[in-house]
Formats: sequence, structure tokens, C-alpha cells
Amino acid sequence: MNETQRQRLKIMAERFSEWLEAINYSPKTRVNYTRDVKAFLDWLADNTPVNSIAEVTPAHLQQYQIALYNFERRDDNSDRGSSPTVREGSSTAKDKPATKEKEAKRLSVGTQANRLAAVRKFFSWLLGEQQIAYNPASTLQLPKQQHRLPRGVLTKSEARRLIEATPVVKPRDVRDRTILEVLYATGIRRAELLGLTIYDADLQTATLRIEHGKGNTTRIVPLTQSAIAALKLYLEESRGLFAHEAGQVRLFVSTRSGGPLDDDDIVRIVRKAATRAGIKKHVTPHTLRHTCATHLLKGRADIRQIQKLLGHRRLSSTEVYTRVELSDLAEVIARCHPREKRNSKQ
Repeated sequence: MNETQRQRLKIMAERFSEWLEAINYSPKTRVNYTRDVKAFLDWLADNTPVNSIAEVTPAHLQQYQIALYNFERRDDNSDRGSSPTVREGSSTAKDKPATKEKEAKRLSVGTQANRLAAVRKFFSWLLGEQQIAYNPASTLQLPKQQHRLPRGVLTKSEARRLIEATPVVKPRDVRDRTILEVLYATGIRRAELLGLTIYDADLQTATLRIEHGKGNTTRIVPLTQSAIAALKLYLEESRGLFAHEAGQVRLFVSTRSGGPLDDDDIVRIVRKAATRAGIKKHVTPHTLRHTCATHLLKGRADIRQIQKLLGHRRLSSTEVYTRVELSDLAEVIARCHPREKRNSKQ
């Protein structure tokens, strides 16, 4: 493939990105899909004899899927978004002298599936744009992923300590405490929290409106009394000290700039709270989402109601929390059941 043909593919990838924006895909999904499509197009140019996207066949996509499976990356994530190459064999390991480089790892099944999903969406768009006569990705099967149990779910005591370890004296701490309360009360995603405006929190009806959630959906979630009290304090005494910018409607704003917070700010706030509370687990904003769902399920909430709260499109996404509860039950059985206890007297 010559340079002109490569440039055409790059332009096509940019147009695809513009289309994703036009149909209101989230910025994060847009960036990831565009990156993964560009990696695929680089692989296509380097590893196949095709000269245009119209020449791509299901066999090429199958070859790419195998290349993703065999692709190895370094622990430092230097290969993030890079294009895999076709492996010629494993003899290089014995031909090269031993080094202290970090051990290479395969791409996770989830990463492989995400990259292939981007390619499928890309070819679906090409077909709609009449750039191709048929969709070679229509039969592309994504690798089967196992539903992993959420890691680091907090106990009720840990969740309470996490929140209460943040004082409500300084305006900045009031904001941070409110963020923790809202995350744990509603189980919303980090991106959804960042997108909240002052009009989305209705303290009279004790609800929170989540606009443009995952899949561009909107839902209304209830607030706990603790979250309502925290929001009331934050809105009345703290937010006005930071939001100097005229017309600033974001609910949670930076103490430095008065503008919206970003992903790193939320991660820092949660980790700081975990440190204050003396929690050794790896705690992230998503940990509070998992913790909210797990505690509701253990409190005998209906799983379909939890599905609505979390904004899951498929019930299977929510059912992973039943496995968390089952694993806890299995631990209880192993520890307490007379026929299971190994140290019990015969």
C-alpha cells in the first residue's frame, strides 16, 4: 500500500470519528474507537496486500483477530493502541540475549473484544456510507468474556469509614464528602458524576437526573438522606466559593479554576478518602459503584431495580453481583457448616 492509499485510510478514520460525534457517542468511546480503528488500518497496510478498504475480506479480519490474540505488550503500556504484527515464530526468544526488560503479556480478552467491536462499528459505518458493497465484519465474532467478580468491594463498615473520614469543615472537604456520598448512594459512573449540573439534583424530590449516561440514555435515580444533606450543605456553603465563572452550571467544580472537575480529580478524591480511613484495598470511583450494588443486593433489593439504578442495558451485567453474594455465602458455608469445617471434632 503506497502513501496516498495510507492517507485515504487516515482520512476515513477521521470521518468515522466525526460520525461518532454526530450520533452523540461519549467522548471517551469516540477516542477509544478512533484509536482502535487507526491501529487496525495500520495493521492492514503493513500486513496485507489490500490497496483499499473495499478489498478487505472476512479472512483478513480473521487474520487480524488472530494477530490480536498473539499480540504481546509490555507492562508499561507502551504498546497501548499500537498495531499488532503477525508472529513469525518463537525462535526470537532464544536468538536474543537475555535482558531485564519487563515480561511481555498478552492483550486481555476484554481489550481484544473492544478493539474488534470498534472495527465492526467502523465497517457498519462504511456500509452505510456506501464505501463498501458488503460488510466483511458482519460475521466477526467477538471473543467470549468471562464475567469477573468486582474486585475490592467495600464492607458496610469500610464504606462508612471512607465517607466519614472526610471532615466537613473546609469548603473543599465539604465538596469531596458530597462526591463520596453521591457515588455510594447512587452507584453512578465517574463520567456521569462529572456531567452533573446544578439542575440535575432535585433535593425536593430527592432525585438525581443522569443525562446522557452510557448508551446515551437518561435516567432518574433516588438519593439517600445522607446524600441530600451533603448536597444541601455543599450547594449552600461551598460551591459558590469556587464557581466564579459566569454561567458555570456543573454541579461539582474545581477549587482552583472554578471549572469542571476531570477524571483524575475524582480518582484523587476517592483515594485520599481511602487513605484517611486506613483502608488498604485498592479503592477507585468504580469501587463505590460496585459497593453500592452489592450492598443493595445483600439488603434484598430486587436485581431489576438495581439494573435500573446502575443504568445497565442488559440484566446479565447486573447479575454479576449475585455471584459476589454467592461467593460470600460459600465462604460462610466453608467456615461454619458442620460438614465443611475441617477442624471440627469427629
